[in-house]
Amino acid sequence: MTTYTAYFRTDAEFATREIKAATPEQALKKARRLYDNDPLDLMFESYDDNQPVNEIAIRDADHNEVAVWLDEDLRLRLAARDLLEAAELVVARWEQGDLAGAVRQLDDAIAKAKGGGA
Repeated sequence: MTTYTAYFRTDAEFATREIKAATPEQALKKARRLYDNDPLDLMFESYDDNQPVNEIAIRDADHNEVAVWLDEDLRLRLAARDLLEAAELVVARWEQGDLAGAVRQLDDAIAKAKGGGA
């Protein structure tokens, strides 16, 4: 068994826990179970405020990150710029043609995401 360090991170605090497992993926599953079953068992060091865990990272003995779980909200936040750029590309490639209402709605959503528009 290898000892991994699980880092439980929120937007405001973090906790660590040593986990013995055969693989990083098994350590990540154990870390998820630990958090799902008894999150109060983790000793979080507060940055400022309590937040739900949005990332669990598993590191090996050499401190290499070997497995990561991200919640849906964090994954969406990390992908937002790529999603916006892709949406802009779709609009740019079709702006010369007559587009259906869905593309106009996409254009409005892009403007709103940038802080303007609808």
